[in-house]
Amino acid sequence: MRRRRYLAALGVTASLGLAGCRVAEQPTPTETPTETERPPTTTPQPMRLQNGSFEDGLDGWTVGKDLPEDPNSDGLVETEARPVNADDPDAPAAADGDHALSLYIDGRQDDGTLWVQQDVDLSEYDSLALDVHSDSESFTVVTRVAAYAGPRTDLVEGTFDTTQAVENHEGWATYEYPVDHDGPGIVAVGISVVWESEVTRYLDAVRLS
Repeated sequence: MRRRRYLAALGVTASLGLAGCRVAEQPTPTETPTETERPPTTTPQPMRLQNGSFEDGLDGWTVGKDLPEDPNSDGLVETEARPVNADDPDAPAAADGDHALSLYIDGRQDDGTLWVQQDVDLSEYDSLALDVHSDSESFTVVTRVAAYAGPRTDLVEGTFDTTQAVENHEGWATYEYPVDHDGPGIVAVGISVVWESEVTRYLDAVRLS
């Protein structure tokens, strides 16, 4: 009780002491901030096939493999996927532009599929085409073209259309495949070994229409 009275007395004294003093000005209230304007949203563009002629190396593409084990080592048979141009002494002139895709498989196990793939919206297309090079024409089928354009899935050798042989011509030739899928999917192209041989084949000008 005594404490409360003492504080009350101090309050009275303070009030008397402030008499005649200037009261500090209160800050002028600012306007209520408006909501921050958001940038307009943009509609995502459909995924189109990129770098179909490999002029930018493997940009846009992912390398895929379905390979047998190498009995002479602890791993799978050797492969290589790389872009080449006319400066490579073993590569042919590209079918389109300056570069092509070189695919190598150690196919001495009579098996193996090597490809490149990318996600593409297939809604607007009904045909996949690519150019494939063969050094010479032969009745012996050593490799087959591996092509796929369809729904997204984990690709393996059996997923591909491998009905067309590479060695049925000399030089560059165009291979075409129907596209039946309507929507986001995968385009994948490569080669599949069907004869015991080390092979290098060249692909170029992958396109959808």
